[in-house]
Amino acid sequence: MGEQSGFERNVGLFMAVMIGIGAMMGPGVFALPSEVAGSIGPLGIIAYLLMGGLTLFTALSYSELGAAIPIAGGGYSFVSRTLPDPVAFLTGWFFWIGNTLACSLYAVIFALTIKNYFLPELSVVLVVVATTVIFTASNYRGQAEALKAITVMNIIELVILLGVGVLGLFQVEPVNLEPFAPMGLGPLLPTMGMIYISYVGFDLITVAAEEIIEPAKNIPRAILITLGVGVGIYVLVLYVMMGVVNYTELAQTSTPFIFVADVLFGAWGRWAGVVATIMASLSAFSVTLGASARVLFALGRDGYVPGVLARLHPKHNTPHIALFVCAGIVTLLGASGIVRLLASASSFGYLIAIGVVNYAVIALHQKMPALRRPFKIMLYPTIPILGIIACWFFVPLLEPQSLLLGSGLTVVGGVLYLIQPDNRPDFSALPAAVHQLILRIQAYWRPHMNVLIVGGGSQGSNIADRLLKQDEFRMVFRSSEYQITFIEQDEARCETLERRYNVPIFQGDGTKQEILDQVEPHKMDVAIAATSNDERNAIVALQAKRLGIDRVIAIARDPDYVSLMEDSGIVCISAPYATAAMVENYLDRPGVADLFEIETGVASLIDMEVPEGADVVGQVIKDIDIPEQCVVAAIIRGDEFVVPRGKTEVCAGDHIVFVGPSAAIQTAHDLFKEKPGDS
Repeated sequence: MGEQSGFERNVGLFMAVMIGIGAMMGPGVFALPSEVAGSIGPLGIIAYLLMGGLTLFTALSYSELGAAIPIAGGGYSFVSRTLPDPVAFLTGWFFWIGNTLACSLYAVIFALTIKNYFLPELSVVLVVVATTVIFTASNYRGQAEALKAITVMNIIELVILLGVGVLGLFQVEPVNLEPFAPMGLGPLLPTMGMIYISYVGFDLITVAAEEIIEPAKNIPRAILITLGVGVGIYVLVLYVMMGVVNYTELAQTSTPFIFVADVLFGAWGRWAGVVATIMASLSAFSVTLGASARVLFALGRDGYVPGVLARLHPKHNTPHIALFVCAGIVTLLGASGIVRLLASASSFGYLIAIGVVNYAVIALHQKMPALRRPFKIMLYPTIPILGIIACWFFVPLLEPQSLLLGSGLTVVGGVLYLIQPDNRPDFSALPAAVHQLILRIQAYWRPHMNVLIVGGGSQGSNIADRLLKQDEFRMVFRSSEYQITFIEQDEARCETLERRYNVPIFQGDGTKQEILDQVEPHKMDVAIAATSNDERNAIVALQAKRLGIDRVIAIARDPDYVSLMEDSGIVCISAPYATAAMVENYLDRPGVADLFEIETGVASLIDMEVPEGADVVGQVIKDIDIPEQCVVAAIIRGDEFVVPRGKTEVCAGDHIVFVGPSAAIQTAHDLFKEKPGDS
């Protein structure tokens, strides 16, 4: 199985649900009920129920998109594949606004709980800073690492919520629910807009899509389970909270759940409520901080904001630079300590962005009908259209201060976008010193490369395995990180690719322009024609070149096709047994590839791992009968780079790098693979 470079897939269905629950069970039940009570009274129960129902449209849209395009970035990544670049950037930026402000909100909820029940003299800002530092360190080590603590906190929180909700049903006083709408129906819609943040936990499941196992199945399931559990708990607990105490009392407290638990069960209830509030705010904080960093990472990876934000930590494979930036901004925003403003401004970002994501489903069907969709929305296009309406309708109803804050952050994002040279060609006149600085940064951080592979048979799969594999050898030489997209005509083969790689897969004839158009060739850095038929590969390569893909590679066995494609600026690789290695060499080390003329098969550079028990294990290089035209160029031994000499001993597990003509390399390859008794 190809192991993708970058994020590690280690999050199963249960953990994916924990991501959603961890984000959802935060302000919606532990802080916002007091704001809701002050705005509309017991009618808030209906507000939560209605918003949950409206959110279902969006959840279904996310399920289809997440299963079809399982890559990091969530809603932003969906839009970037289906809509123009400026729209994609703004969508990602609005998601980042929503996540970052939500994260600040969770830190404030935690700080207020500590201040009210443990240390009254303690500064809210100090608690926000300490919380951010601790959970930044946790996310720095990886999503799975953070989820271990989050899962424990979520379970404790859910047990307490359900306990208070179920037991509290027996103590609801109907008189507290009268009048049911003391402020009338007017505040209902603005309140629904404010509490929208309570339902966006499922979005964060797709943000971590590249870390979820079997995303085609687990992402839709996790989304729908998260929303169902969330709506049920919200309506139950809010009914109990409004029915146990009068809404006017509930509106006076900054920790409404703890207040109601105290009324119901005394000291035991109070401290159970404190524990649940702490668990909810911290788990939501951790999940949302990680999501905020991953959205910023995705924006940097695609060139919309400075590329430094797209760097992954070499050991933990986490977007640590983006994480540190988000942590700093969360601290600054959290210092305000204003729950209502942070909640409303966060909803501003989410509502705009998620509305665009709903539209992306329609764009997906129109522009990419060949893209495989393991989960399909019923009643298309009614569901995504209702999702759009359910989001954008509430934006003008938000508080003016939150609209102002959200608009200010939008302007900041626009400035970052415009200063990127690729986004605004007019900036090519920047001073030479600035250009040199940009080039140095780009040389240090590996860019993200979108690779289209047409043909999902053994040839295409081998190439994908090479490009997606992550080990010490490739970390030394690799110049880019790769995001693969497949085009394959055979349905059974598509299903195999889907299970094996978890990447976007278009089912159709890759020689046809209408299929190539759907993958948006202007966003592809490289196209590789890797079917088993030379004629088809030639057509695919020529089509890709004509559609504007700069770097096109074609696999050909018949030398008659080589000159045809080379005359069109297409790299032609014709050595069948070394094709995958040669493609990788060309992409990662184009200078070396040109030197050895790999497109004509004169020479190539490949690597292999020496197996246990091979004849050469324990021998020194000078005693091994290596063909004269073949050179052992390097040895990678664990974390060590070994310069090969005549007296260098070969060890089991060594990665040996050969350079030379194809026939000589094949002989050396077989020699180093050979075990006693094989010959």
